[in-house]
Amino acid sequence: MTQQASDKDVRVELVVDAPIETAYDVFTTGIDSWWPREHHIGAGRLAEEVIEPRVGGRCLGREDDGTECPWGTVLVWQPPTHFAFSWAIGLDWKHEPDPERASRVDVTFSAVAPDRTAVTLVHSGFDKHGPGWESMHDAVGSPGGWPDLANTYAKVAATR
Repeated sequence: MTQQASDKDVRVELVVDAPIETAYDVFTTGIDSWWPREHHIGAGRLAEEVIEPRVGGRCLGREDDGTECPWGTVLVWQPPTHFAFSWAIGLDWKHEPDPERASRVDVTFSAVAPDRTAVTLVHSGFDKHGPGWESMHDAVGSPGGWPDLANTYAKVAATR
């Protein structure tokens, strides 16, 4: 895995031991299988992560009591090569309902062998979060942010 946090974007590249269709499915509709429970913006205990598989679909956490905590919207749904979503989380780590104040995450998938897939994640548009956006950039680009999530995702994808 390689990672790069430029002045503007956070980029993570890795190769997973899974066919491209599996890699895409695990990242998207299978997000609940690899998303850490402690990465949750709601007040209650996270029961599941959900990505609705279509442009305009919601990205959300559902708590034990059924409360839904939205954190994004699907912007691109092109299985098995491209998935993008808005990062509708404010600098206070709560849901940001204004789509103009959300950054963007693009994830692309490219087969490098029948059972291996290159995955590139680029989180961009942090300045849309407003003054202090650098704190979000630094948090998701830190070892405990996208790089750690990518490693967890890769391990799960390899077992499918």
